[in-house]
Amino acid sequence: MRLEKLINTVYSFAAAVVIFGAWAKLEHKDYGSIALTAGLLTEVGIFFLYGVMEWGKGPREEEQQKQSQPITTEKAEELTSTLKHTNHILNKVFRTE
Repeated sequence: MRLEKLINTVYSFAAAVVIFGAWAKLEHKDYGSIALTAGLLTEVGIFFLYGVMEWGKGPREEEQQKQSQPITTEKAEELTSTLKHTNHILNKVFRTE
């Protein structure tokens, strides 16, 4: 748990460095290439570590059981209602009604 929190923190900082590096490159700053490269290489390392950590995890029985449970009529009706409402809002926003 602590390792994942540390990795997420490092990943967030690396993403900030990537964004900063991209900005610096757009502004033609001298340090833009270094910042962008450092941030992207850090993210490559983090993604590699995430991949290695996934192999160490055991099967998630609870998630597998939840996925195999059928959708109840009540849940299906709630989902349909939500989708209709979302569709109505999108139609208003994009003026297709």
